[in-house]
Amino acid sequence: MNLVTEIVKELETIEEPVIKLCISLCLGALIGAEREYKSKVAGFRTIILITVGSTLFTLVAVTLMGKSDPTRIASTIITGIGFLGAGVIYKEGNTIKGITTAAVIWAAAAIGMMVGFNMYAISIISVVIVLIILLSFSWLQRYIDRTNREKIYRIHLHNNVDVIQQIKQLIKSFKLSPKIINQGKRAGQIYLVIEVDGPVKLHNSLMKALYESELVDSFEV
Repeated sequence: MNLVTEIVKELETIEEPVIKLCISLCLGALIGAEREYKSKVAGFRTIILITVGSTLFTLVAVTLMGKSDPTRIASTIITGIGFLGAGVIYKEGNTIKGITTAAVIWAAAAIGMMVGFNMYAISIISVVIVLIILLSFSWLQRYIDRTNREKIYRIHLHNNVDVIQQIKQLIKSFKLSPKIINQGKRAGQIYLVIEVDGPVKLHNSLMKALYESELVDSFEV
Protein backbone atom coordinates (compact mmCIF):
# COMPACT_ATOMS: atom_id res chain seq x y z
CA MET A 1 0.00 0.00 0.00
CA ASN A 2 2.83 2.38 0.86
CA LEU A 3 4.44 1.61 -2.48
CA VAL A 4 1.24 2.48 -4.34
CA THR A 5 0.99 5.74 -2.40
CA GLU A 6 4.56 6.67 -3.29
CA ILE A 7 3.94 5.92 -6.97
CA VAL A 8 0.80 8.10 -6.96
CA LYS A 9 2.71 10.96 -5.33
CA GLU A 10 5.48 10.62 -7.88
CA LEU A 11 2.99 10.67 -10.76
CA GLU A 12 1.54 13.90 -9.37
CA THR A 13 4.97 15.57 -9.61
CA ILE A 14 6.10 14.00 -12.87
CA GLU A 15 4.92 16.81 -15.15
CA GLU A 16 8.00 19.03 -14.79
CA PRO A 17 10.58 16.25 -15.39
CA VAL A 18 8.67 15.13 -18.49
CA ILE A 19 8.68 18.68 -19.83
CA LYS A 20 12.42 18.86 -19.23
CA LEU A 21 12.98 15.61 -21.10
CA CYS A 22 10.88 16.87 -24.03
CA ILE A 23 12.86 20.12 -24.16
CA SER A 24 16.10 18.14 -24.03
CA LEU A 25 14.85 15.88 -26.83
CA CYS A 26 14.00 18.86 -29.07
CA LEU A 27 17.32 20.62 -28.46
CA GLY A 28 19.25 17.41 -29.07
CA ALA A 29 17.26 16.81 -32.26
CA LEU A 30 18.34 20.19 -33.66
CA ILE A 31 22.03 19.43 -33.18
CA GLY A 32 21.62 15.78 -34.16
CA ALA A 33 19.90 16.71 -37.42
CA GLU A 34 22.96 18.73 -38.48
CA ARG A 35 25.30 15.82 -37.62
CA GLU A 36 23.06 13.36 -39.48
CA TYR A 37 22.89 15.64 -42.52
CA LYS A 38 26.69 15.60 -42.67
CA SER A 39 26.75 11.80 -42.19
CA LYS A 40 28.78 11.93 -39.00
CA VAL A 41 29.37 8.92 -36.73
CA ALA A 42 27.30 10.40 -33.90
CA GLY A 43 24.12 11.29 -35.74
CA PHE A 44 20.50 12.16 -35.03
CA ARG A 45 19.51 9.51 -32.48
CA THR A 46 22.90 9.48 -30.76
CA ILE A 47 22.90 13.20 -29.98
CA ILE A 48 19.28 13.03 -28.77
CA LEU A 49 20.13 10.17 -26.43
CA ILE A 50 23.12 12.12 -25.11
CA THR A 51 21.06 15.22 -24.26
CA VAL A 52 18.17 13.21 -22.82
CA GLY A 53 20.53 10.96 -20.85
CA SER A 54 22.37 13.95 -19.41
CA THR A 55 19.05 15.48 -18.38
CA LEU A 56 18.01 12.23 -16.70
CA PHE A 57 21.20 12.05 -14.66
CA THR A 58 20.81 15.71 -13.73
CA LEU A 59 17.23 15.08 -12.57
CA VAL A 60 18.58 12.33 -10.33
CA ALA A 61 21.17 14.78 -8.96
CA VAL A 62 18.45 17.38 -8.27
CA THR A 63 16.27 14.78 -6.56
CA LEU A 64 19.15 13.71 -4.32
CA MET A 65 20.10 17.28 -3.46
CA GLY A 66 20.56 17.46 0.29
CA LYS A 67 21.17 13.73 0.50
CA SER A 68 24.13 13.72 -1.84
CA ASP A 69 26.39 16.20 -3.62
CA PRO A 70 24.88 16.85 -7.10
CA THR A 71 28.25 17.94 -8.46
CA ARG A 72 29.48 14.35 -8.08
CA ILE A 73 26.84 13.13 -10.53
CA ALA A 74 27.62 16.04 -12.85
CA SER A 75 31.32 15.19 -12.85
CA THR A 76 30.45 11.53 -13.55
CA ILE A 77 28.43 12.62 -16.59
CA ILE A 78 31.40 14.61 -17.88
CA THR A 79 33.72 11.62 -17.39
CA GLY A 80 31.33 9.27 -19.19
CA ILE A 81 30.88 11.69 -22.08
CA GLY A 82 34.67 11.89 -22.37
CA PHE A 83 34.85 8.15 -23.03
CA LEU A 84 31.97 8.37 -25.51
CA GLY A 85 33.63 11.25 -27.34
CA ALA A 86 36.93 9.39 -27.53
CA GLY A 87 35.13 6.55 -29.28
CA VAL A 88 34.27 8.68 -32.32
CA ILE A 89 37.84 9.93 -32.86
CA TYR A 90 39.82 7.90 -35.36
CA LYS A 91 42.83 8.17 -37.64
CA GLU A 92 42.48 8.05 -41.41
CA GLY A 93 45.77 8.20 -43.26
CA ASN A 94 47.73 11.12 -41.87
CA THR A 95 44.72 12.97 -40.49
CA ILE A 96 42.74 12.67 -37.27
CA LYS A 97 38.96 12.71 -37.76
CA GLY A 98 35.99 12.90 -35.43
CA ILE A 99 37.32 15.59 -33.10
CA THR A 100 34.53 18.03 -34.01
CA THR A 101 31.89 15.33 -33.46
CA ALA A 102 33.47 14.54 -30.07
CA ALA A 103 33.24 18.23 -29.15
CA VAL A 104 29.58 18.27 -30.25
CA ILE A 105 28.88 15.28 -27.97
CA TRP A 106 30.52 17.17 -25.11
CA ALA A 107 28.43 20.29 -25.80
CA ALA A 108 25.21 18.25 -26.18
CA ALA A 109 25.76 16.67 -22.77
CA ALA A 110 26.28 20.11 -21.22
CA ILE A 111 23.03 21.34 -22.82
CA GLY A 112 21.15 18.34 -21.43
CA MET A 113 22.54 19.07 -17.96
CA MET A 114 21.49 22.74 -18.19
CA VAL A 115 17.92 21.69 -19.01
CA GLY A 116 17.93 19.39 -15.97
CA PHE A 117 19.04 22.31 -13.77
CA ASN A 118 16.22 24.60 -15.10
CA MET A 119 18.64 26.71 -17.18
CA TYR A 120 16.28 26.80 -20.17
CA ALA A 121 17.25 30.14 -21.69
CA ILE A 122 21.00 29.49 -21.70
CA SER A 123 20.46 25.95 -23.04
CA ILE A 124 18.48 27.29 -26.01
CA ILE A 125 21.06 30.01 -26.64
CA SER A 126 23.80 27.37 -26.46
CA VAL A 127 22.08 25.27 -29.15
CA VAL A 128 21.86 28.32 -31.40
CA ILE A 129 25.56 29.05 -30.87
CA VAL A 130 26.52 25.41 -31.58
CA LEU A 131 24.47 25.40 -34.79
CA ILE A 132 26.00 28.70 -35.90
CA ILE A 133 29.48 27.24 -35.38
CA LEU A 134 28.66 24.02 -37.24
CA LEU A 135 26.72 25.57 -40.13
CA SER A 136 28.12 29.06 -40.66
CA PHE A 137 31.77 28.76 -39.69
CA SER A 138 32.51 25.98 -42.17
CA TRP A 139 33.09 28.55 -44.91
CA LEU A 140 35.70 30.28 -42.73
CA GLN A 141 37.43 26.95 -42.12
CA ARG A 142 37.52 26.25 -45.88
CA TYR A 143 39.00 29.72 -46.48
CA ILE A 144 41.71 29.12 -43.86
CA ASP A 145 42.48 25.71 -45.38
CA ARG A 146 42.84 27.29 -48.82
CA THR A 147 45.05 30.05 -47.43
CA ASN A 148 47.46 27.72 -45.65
CA ARG A 149 47.69 23.96 -45.35
CA GLU A 150 50.37 21.79 -43.81
CA LYS A 151 51.03 18.54 -45.68
CA ILE A 152 53.50 15.72 -45.20
CA TYR A 153 55.26 14.54 -48.39
CA ARG A 154 56.98 11.15 -48.53
CA ILE A 155 59.29 11.25 -51.54
CA HIS A 156 61.49 8.44 -52.92
CA LEU A 157 64.45 9.63 -55.00
CA HIS A 158 67.26 8.19 -57.08
CA ASN A 159 70.34 7.16 -55.10
CA ASN A 160 71.99 10.58 -55.29
CA VAL A 161 72.42 12.83 -52.25
CA ASP A 162 72.56 15.97 -54.41
CA VAL A 163 68.94 15.35 -55.40
CA ILE A 164 67.79 16.27 -51.87
CA GLN A 165 68.79 19.91 -52.31
CA GLN A 166 67.19 19.97 -55.75
CA ILE A 167 63.89 18.78 -54.27
CA LYS A 168 64.06 21.45 -51.56
CA GLN A 169 64.70 24.11 -54.19
CA LEU A 170 61.81 22.76 -56.25
CA ILE A 171 59.47 23.13 -53.28
CA LYS A 172 60.72 26.64 -52.52
CA SER A 173 60.25 27.63 -56.16
CA PHE A 174 56.49 27.29 -55.55
CA LYS A 175 56.75 29.66 -52.56
CA LEU A 176 56.15 26.81 -50.14
CA SER A 177 58.05 26.25 -46.89
CA PRO A 178 59.75 22.82 -46.68
CA LYS A 179 61.06 21.22 -43.52
CA ILE A 180 62.73 17.81 -43.66
CA ILE A 181 61.57 15.81 -40.65
CA ASN A 182 63.06 12.46 -41.66
CA GLN A 183 65.38 11.07 -44.33
CA GLY A 184 67.33 7.92 -45.07
CA LYS A 185 68.11 5.19 -47.56
CA ARG A 186 66.15 2.03 -48.19
CA ALA A 187 66.40 -0.60 -50.98
CA GLY A 188 68.79 1.53 -53.01
CA GLN A 189 66.58 4.62 -52.79
CA ILE A 190 66.83 7.84 -50.82
CA TYR A 191 63.60 8.73 -49.05
CA LEU A 192 62.50 12.06 -47.63
CA VAL A 193 59.69 12.94 -45.26
CA ILE A 194 59.08 16.65 -45.70
CA GLU A 195 56.62 18.92 -43.92
CA VAL A 196 55.42 21.58 -46.36
CA ASP A 197 53.38 24.69 -45.49
CA GLY A 198 51.50 26.86 -47.94
CA PRO A 199 48.25 27.51 -49.84
CA VAL A 200 46.37 24.53 -51.28
CA LYS A 201 46.69 25.94 -54.81
CA LEU A 202 50.50 25.90 -54.55
CA HIS A 203 50.44 22.37 -53.10
CA ASN A 204 48.53 21.25 -56.19
CA SER A 205 51.15 22.86 -58.46
CA LEU A 206 53.94 21.16 -56.50
CA MET A 207 52.31 17.75 -56.81
CA LYS A 208 52.01 18.22 -60.56
CA ALA A 209 55.72 19.06 -60.72
CA LEU A 210 56.59 15.98 -58.66
CA TYR A 211 54.57 13.78 -61.01
CA GLU A 212 56.53 15.15 -63.95
CA SER A 213 59.97 15.24 -62.29
CA GLU A 214 62.55 12.68 -63.42
CA LEU A 215 64.29 13.02 -60.03
CA VAL A 216 61.35 11.43 -58.21
CA ASP A 217 60.75 7.69 -58.33
CA SER A 218 57.57 7.90 -56.27
CA PHE A 219 55.85 10.09 -53.69
CA GLU A 220 52.75 10.25 -51.54
CA VAL A 221 51.03 12.96 -49.53
